[in-house]
Amino acid sequence: MATFEELKTGLETAFDLEGAKGVEATIQINIEDLTNFYVDINDGSLSVVEADHDDPGLTLTFDSQETMEKVFSGDQQAAMGAFMQGKVKFSGDMGLGQKLGSVFKPPA
Repeated sequence: MATFEELKTGLETAFDLEGAKGVEATIQINIEDLTNFYVDINDGSLSVVEADHDDPGLTLTFDSQETMEKVFSGDQQAAMGAFMQGKVKFSGDMGLGQKLGSVFKPPA
């Protein structure tokens, strides 16, 4: 199982500055039995904080680290499959969730 710092580094590595231009969002990410943190995207910048946000635009709860990595991999089919199988629960603005594919890209 990854530590928060490893997860943070992975998100920072996958973050696409160009894809995040014009995007302003706070997304709470909860991974069952591992950690809770939020990502704050602000017009091309990224902040990842290990805490619970008071008022996120979207909350994603994953059943595992592996599921979170699939959703943030940029693979739209894998992400949709995780949602359809109930491995990801969400509340809030799903429009933000749909932007994740342009904001986070898999490593080249």
